[in-house]
Amino acid sequence: MRTFVVFLVISKLSGSYGFVEFYPYGLPVDDKSVEKNDDGSSPEIPISTLFPFFNHQHGHLIVNTNGVISFLKTVSTFTPDPFPLDGDRRLVAIFWADVDTNNGGTVWYRESTNQTILNRATEEVRTYFPQFFRFQATWVFIATWDNVAFYGCSPCTKRNTFQEILITNGQHSFTVFNYKQVEWTTGTASGGDSETGLGGTPAQVGFNAGDGKVYFAVNASRTGEIVKINHMSNIGIPGKFAFRIDDQEIGKGGCNTEGTLTISPRYGPMLGGQYLVIGGPCINPDDVIQIAFLPMTTLFPCQRRSNYSVICITPIFNITGDVTVNVTIKDNNGNVQHHTGLYTIVNPATFKNPVRRHQPHTWINGEQYSISWDQHAFELKDSDTIHIHLFTMKEYAYNHLVWEKSVIQSNIRKTLGTDAIHLQTEGYMAAIRVTAELETEFELLERGIWSDIFAVVPMQQKSKQFCFSWIRQEVRLPEVSSRDTPPCPCTLQQALMDTARYQPDPDCNVVTKTSDDEFNCQYRNDAQHCVRLSIPGPLDSDNVCCYDKNANLIDSRVKEGGTLQRYHYLGGMGNVPYVTNFYYDILPFLHCCRYFGTSIDNGQRGIATYSECQDYLKFRNVSSCYNYIPPRPAGANGDPHIKTLDGLGYNFNGLGEFFFMLSKNASFESQMRFEQAKNSDGIAVQASVCTSFVARVTNTTDTVEVRLNSIRMADVLINGQIQDLSEVSWLRYNGVSVIHFPTTSGNSTGREIFVMFVNLGISFRMLINDDVINVMPVIGNESLKGMVSGLLGNYDGNPSNDLILPNGTVLEPDALEETIFQNYNYAWRISYTNTLFTYPAGKTYADYNSNGHANFRPLFLSSVASSATPEAKELCGNNTDCLFDFHVTRSRKIAQNTLYFFEELEDAEDASVPVKTCPVLQSTQGGVWISNSTQENAVASFACGMDYEEGAHCLRKTCRGGTWSPSQQCECEKITTTMSSSVQITHSTTTTLTDNSALLKSISGAVQMMWLTVGGGVAIIMIVVLVTACVICSKMRSHGKVVRSSRTESSSDSSSGYRGVTGRSAKSPGSFHTEATHVYSYFPEGSNYSLPRYCVDGKRTSGYSEYGHRHIEFPRGNSSRSDLEAPRGDYRRSDLEAPRGDFRRSDLEAPRGGYRRPDILY
Repeated sequence: MRTFVVFLVISKLSGSYGFVEFYPYGLPVDDKSVEKNDDGSSPEIPISTLFPFFNHQHGHLIVNTNGVISFLKTVSTFTPDPFPLDGDRRLVAIFWADVDTNNGGTVWYRESTNQTILNRATEEVRTYFPQFFRFQATWVFIATWDNVAFYGCSPCTKRNTFQEILITNGQHSFTVFNYKQVEWTTGTASGGDSETGLGGTPAQVGFNAGDGKVYFAVNASRTGEIVKINHMSNIGIPGKFAFRIDDQEIGKGGCNTEGTLTISPRYGPMLGGQYLVIGGPCINPDDVIQIAFLPMTTLFPCQRRSNYSVICITPIFNITGDVTVNVTIKDNNGNVQHHTGLYTIVNPATFKNPVRRHQPHTWINGEQYSISWDQHAFELKDSDTIHIHLFTMKEYAYNHLVWEKSVIQSNIRKTLGTDAIHLQTEGYMAAIRVTAELETEFELLERGIWSDIFAVVPMQQKSKQFCFSWIRQEVRLPEVSSRDTPPCPCTLQQALMDTARYQPDPDCNVVTKTSDDEFNCQYRNDAQHCVRLSIPGPLDSDNVCCYDKNANLIDSRVKEGGTLQRYHYLGGMGNVPYVTNFYYDILPFLHCCRYFGTSIDNGQRGIATYSECQDYLKFRNVSSCYNYIPPRPAGANGDPHIKTLDGLGYNFNGLGEFFFMLSKNASFESQMRFEQAKNSDGIAVQASVCTSFVARVTNTTDTVEVRLNSIRMADVLINGQIQDLSEVSWLRYNGVSVIHFPTTSGNSTGREIFVMFVNLGISFRMLINDDVINVMPVIGNESLKGMVSGLLGNYDGNPSNDLILPNGTVLEPDALEETIFQNYNYAWRISYTNTLFTYPAGKTYADYNSNGHANFRPLFLSSVASSATPEAKELCGNNTDCLFDFHVTRSRKIAQNTLYFFEELEDAEDASVPVKTCPVLQSTQGGVWISNSTQENAVASFACGMDYEEGAHCLRKTCRGGTWSPSQQCECEKITTTMSSSVQITHSTTTTLTDNSALLKSISGAVQMMWLTVGGGVAIIMIVVLVTACVICSKMRSHGKVVRSSRTESSSDSSSGYRGVTGRSAKSPGSFHTEATHVYSYFPEGSNYSLPRYCVDGKRTSGYSEYGHRHIEFPRGNSSRSDLEAPRGDYRRSDLEAPRGDFRRSDLEAPRGGYRRPDILY
């Protein structure tokens, strides 16, 4: 592959001197020098860190006199050969020409970890490569060719001075070329003139990978124009060049007028405030820069950072996933440029929050707590002091959620890194933001870093008020039904395996949790691991399945576990990701169950004796695994040992690219690349291993590729683009999700990556180390049975016909490895027309599938002696796959990972066996069945709640054959008699709810007594309610007329259809304003795709929301508290007009079917 980039002469200076500032060099800084020589070099120089170059790590380098730094061998050639070069000539050529220091000059070099040097190198990288604005150099190497002459010069008055800087942080590496004096290009042995040093074959500048294919050259190389290199640049500074050199392709720095934006960080929090550095276009000092996050139409101002980049701050979003970023640049002549790029908004549940709450499980309102923050976060950059803000979520009406901001602490020294705060709020849900104290001439959004979103624990009476209000809301909403919701996996082992249909709950799991264990499962205390549906269920619902310390599915009637959820945390139509689920599913559990009160009944911890908790479970049924059908796993690992979907095991040691699993209509494809394995000394052996995997659903999803990388272990590519996953571990793309995290197996460290095609019900778990990718597919889609082919068989339930060729020929299941290899090596090899792989620089399909690869002959198991060495037995035990891989590769790492994968696949196969279960035993009035599971032979005992006793002795039930026996009906009798209502709670559907899970008790004693007290006045209250409803209805109709005629009113109203509560005139669409603690963002009316308008105010918040065709209208002009329904936290006893259970249609504000999806305002 030929890489050829044009560099323009940007300075027409006369003379031969550039004006770049060199790094210090020579004797004053203890540089070493290369002995005077012609075509010589330094000794091989061991370096104190591995240096990444052309996707390889290097532990030593050589400074060659002829203007080259090489990594594998010396370069003594005096006439520069044209790139590309083979023979392991991996080199950086700052000025490859015939230097002869015998005729004058010195070559100096040193490596440095001096902090001043590191800081300078860091700043250069951050400036010239905006996407690496967080880069921190840890090592620098400086080589300087000082006043050097050329071979054959006479007189030797023409001299060159240039300097090369190598920079790395261990993962990414860069080089800077500095040119000062350039007067000659060619020695006489290369055809140059002895007096001028010009003519002949001039110098070459660039990079060579040493494989004869990959290189990068300045286009003036080997031409007379190269003498002007000190007036050229790729970053706009005469005599200076900057390149990124760690990857397979060399990347140039600087800016341009074409191409997409580089946005860093590429991912950010949904709550906004992130410091973005955006590069790509060249920025002039007088340019006006604005940014929009489509489908948002509001333009936010940005600030010029340098000639190469701008700084922008993200707003608060209410969506997640990829959004298009549009940057507008307007120069002082009114010319406008538009540049676009992609930015990914990360769900709050999976974002790594830089603000940490200490002792996070229970934050009680009115108490003092500690927080800490990342004082090096770029959001706090250039600020010595910070403010601590509390953002509280308030509900002004159902589905009308508003963030309200208040100041907790002001002017705190940033370097403290921690502070004690007093938590004081009327809200129930909050997040903390640490904000930089900055004063700029630009009206940028506030930048800051966030804590997690958390629940505020109020006084018990407040919890009751929240719970009562939530129950009244739920009555008029559609039922959250389990009828169409997939059942839970029955065991923890099944939940960990079933990644095809379920994903780990970000708030509670044993898979992706980090050192922040205290945050894990804080809202489900009795769980060690929970999973959620991979995609939203019916009406965007969710099913949360949790497992206790014994790996059993938790019954949430007796322990804190999972339930059905009205809203999925991933979002949905009108469902704000995580926020809506937290407010309307998680908080109700906490306030109706955990915070409402504490009691122990009959010695059973967790029996929910409060009727409010049982009412919560009436609306959020407990999770059940009845009728759960496990998915089917398969595998490919080591020197490929393959286990088909029907359970047939065989070895296929092919070399090349093959169909791994292919649907018959080619709607789904997955492919694997097998390359020749290497032993621990790096020598190729007669074995193959998987080095790359790729899959997609045709024309439906993004293409996901995972391939080994010698520097980063593995790269994830989406549609051919490498993803930077250094700051995120969990991302959703179009139709596919990716989770990645580090793992430890034995003494080796690896990576684990899940690729989940959630709509199709297929996932791939990859266990990766430096040498191999081991892949475990999991299929949870029964409709694919008999509909797939490839290396994994046909998935028809019959393992005997799994060795089937594309032409229908079936090999015997006990066929010899040689027979399988000879047939499969050609039959299932992909062609260049159907490959999904992205090929590295200098590589093509032919490099992996040439005739030479097709003729590769592996070592077969049958040819290996049955005896194993003591070392192999100690490592592998009796595992045949492990013993074989160690014998063939002599790599302990490959063998260890084969053994680990074998054990993991065995566990998955055990989990794929269906578990016999019984349905959940229904609760009765005042009683509940308690059992550790609903699996075969489980035993359940009946218990009555507080104020109840067993009506008759109740025998224990046992689950056998899918039913509980004996079939005795058990009841609880109330000990004290209280008035109860005969009116049943119903949903807005026409059916009456059946109590599927909870103890149905009458309303709490306090409210019942209140009802008795006001019993005589009920008729009067009802009359007042009816009259009030009529008046409100009349006003709403009148208001509707006003709204429809508002465009004819004052210009301030017609400009945007909105006026804030402060009484200020409304801004026009697209405008942005910041004043004190008010933040306004406006969106055009009539748009079906714009995000809601928001107003964040330290005291009051109001706003306008759009989502599709749904909207909420608020009074125009000045508003007062009486204009709005009181937010939660302002409920009074008078709000509770009827005892629980006595709900009447006249109490409901909306008719049946009047359910509206939630909107959220900021």
